[in-house]
Order: sequence, then C-alpha cells, then structure tokens
Amino acid sequence: MENRSDSSLWLEAIGGTESSFGVIYDRYKHIIYRAALARVANTSDAEDVVAIVFLEAWRKRADVRFVDGSLRPWLLVVMVNVTLSRRRSTRRHRRVLAKIPAADPAPDHSHRLVDRMHAQSAAGAIRTAIGNLNGRDRQIVELCLVEELSMAEAATALNVPVGTVKSRLSRIRRRLQVDLGAYAPGLEGATS
Repeated sequence: MENRSDSSLWLEAIGGTESSFGVIYDRYKHIIYRAALARVANTSDAEDVVAIVFLEAWRKRADVRFVDGSLRPWLLVVMVNVTLSRRRSTRRHRRVLAKIPAADPAPDHSHRLVDRMHAQSAAGAIRTAIGNLNGRDRQIVELCLVEELSMAEAATALNVPVGTVKSRLSRIRRRLQVDLGAYAPGLEGATS
C-alpha cells in the first residue's frame, strides 16, 4: 500500500479506509514537521502545526489539490497558511505584552552575544522583508525559496500560471536584494 499514489490513497481515505489516511500521514508528517519547525522554531509548536495541517486536510478533503499525483505541495501550502496564522496570533499577543513595562536587561559584552545579536538582526530583517510582501508573494517565497519546489509545482499548488510565479519570483528576489543589502552587501549587484 505504501507504493500507491497519494490520489488513490486519498480516495480510499475519504471513502472510509482509515489506514489509507494513515499511510498519507506517515508519508508526509516528517516533511511537514521539518518545514513547520523552520518557521516556528519550537518543537511543541511544530507538532501542533502538523496536527492542524492534517486536520485541515481532512476538514477540506473535498478541496485537496494534487500536483502530479502528490499531496505534498498542497500540504505545504496549508502548513504555510497555518504558520502565518499562528504568527499573526503571536504578534497580537506580543502587542498586549508590550503594554506591560519590561525590566531593563543587564548588558552582556561577550563576543557571542554580539554575533547572536547580529544573527537575530539579520533574521529580523529577513522576517520583516518577507512580511512586507503581499500574501501571494509570501507563498511563492515559502514554496520556491524555502521549500525548494519547482516553479511549476508552486504554480500548480497556487493555481496560477508558471509565468506568474516566474515573474513574481524575479521581482521578489530583486526587492529582497535591495531590502537585505546591508546583510549581504555583495548581493546588491548580483543577478537573480
């Protein structure tokens, strides 16, 4: 049963064969977990994201989209949407916490801290640059640059023409090179 296509397993699963859904879950849980962990940076939250993704897959079982017989791209789109939703919720929570006065942290002058701060600053700049993109562009970045799907796979998963993904990705890369030039000065003149 493990060698069967996702689409045939999915048809069996929605027809009532629980073991078919289990095969799909086992096939993709690690991929979704890895991708979620890269976004939430917390194992517990990543496990929650995996559970939500498969719950959403079952809840939206009639709307599932296969790309070349694979459920992977669609599950990754759902995972991206779930993590974006969690980020919005986290931002709202942080805004509430920001209203509470915080104690001044004691300065630490070690080289490790400086390196860490630089890395956090770069990560923050990347999050901000990607956060400033519109929703479709963020999805294209997540699918093509982070998950390394081909432009054709991303186009199929997003239900847009390949040329749209290609042109948007080119424009996104140019914009990110400008926005992130301070963290990688050699990239400003690079071609995409």
